[in-house]
Amino acid sequence: MIKPLLAASLFIVIVSCKKDSVKTYVNNPIEGEILVAPYSANAESGKLLILDELGNTIKEKTTPGVAMNFQKWTINGNVRYTYLVEDGDGYHIPGYSAYIPGYQVIADENLNELKRVYLLSHNTIDATAQPLLDAHDFILLDDEHYIVMSYYEKKVTNIPADLNPSADVRLIAPVIQEIKNDQVIFQWDGTEHPELYYESVEGNSYSNTTAVQDYLHINSMFVDPNDDNLICSFRNANLVLKINRTDGSIVWKLGGKNSSFTLSNDQVFLRQHNVTLLTDGTLLMFDNGAAGERTSTRIVEMRLNEAAKTVSSFSAFTVPLDYSQYMGSVQKINDSYFIGGGTGKYILEINPLSGVKSFEMKLDLPSYRSFKY
Repeated sequence: MIKPLLAASLFIVIVSCKKDSVKTYVNNPIEGEILVAPYSANAESGKLLILDELGNTIKEKTTPGVAMNFQKWTINGNVRYTYLVEDGDGYHIPGYSAYIPGYQVIADENLNELKRVYLLSHNTIDATAQPLLDAHDFILLDDEHYIVMSYYEKKVTNIPADLNPSADVRLIAPVIQEIKNDQVIFQWDGTEHPELYYESVEGNSYSNTTAVQDYLHINSMFVDPNDDNLICSFRNANLVLKINRTDGSIVWKLGGKNSSFTLSNDQVFLRQHNVTLLTDGTLLMFDNGAAGERTSTRIVEMRLNEAAKTVSSFSAFTVPLDYSQYMGSVQKINDSYFIGGGTGKYILEINPLSGVKSFEMKLDLPSYRSFKY
């Protein structure tokens, strides 16, 4: 590895993170650890990388399958890392490649594996047949308490007749489970909410029996600290839902075809990822854009008045790098955005007000998300 010599000055340096990264630009970046998991589809192994703020590798780990969604948590004074490993021997939905099924790993501060997490059988969900989780998100609440998601293949009988469904159509049900001490204490299955079939803009050929229909494509979860409910993103509907974490009811819809909030044209987001809340309650999202509609990627901040169902503040920052059609993440650290570019193959730290970049790394491979801690 080539170590940079001047930590405080502006420079370009070639970083040796094996073959997963190339040119890096650094200009007084925010201190912290960068987590990234570059991957190649159908690879036999994956890689977890922990970098310093200059882009130098601090630690790396090879995984026995493709690794996704590498995250760090500090809970009750304990540092934990989590990530999903693709299970090549487990059930994969036939003919569907837009997801990575596997098991979630909880690891200690040294990346030593503590536990593997799988889907559990509960109500209509049969985990003996489909035990794998989806890679898009995972929330660690404690070593024995977490929220997982799965893409679960099933046939249903509740698609409205005016959508011309076939009785044999196969759907990908977005399933959320909250698990504590190896017991499911909450479960949400999107197919139990038939009004959501109308929201889909992709994967909604309900009469097509030759291909599985991923009509919602859940891709992020976040616990709202104000009410403990879940805020979830559904890419294939341009939709964000708040879901009651007790009874599973839908509290509100943001975006999509039937938004609870009226959005201006500029406020409409497309194929979004990684929807979270800032400490002041502002919604933050990686707004990918969509082919044929808007082929530029934005970072969106949106403050909601949930009682009045209005947007009280809004800002959008166009990322000055390649359009990221798939994947991606964003954090706001101080006044800067820390962005994982997904299929754009970059990591970027930038002040949206000044446009000044403090860190930019080009990757040879995509990484689903990149985070700084």
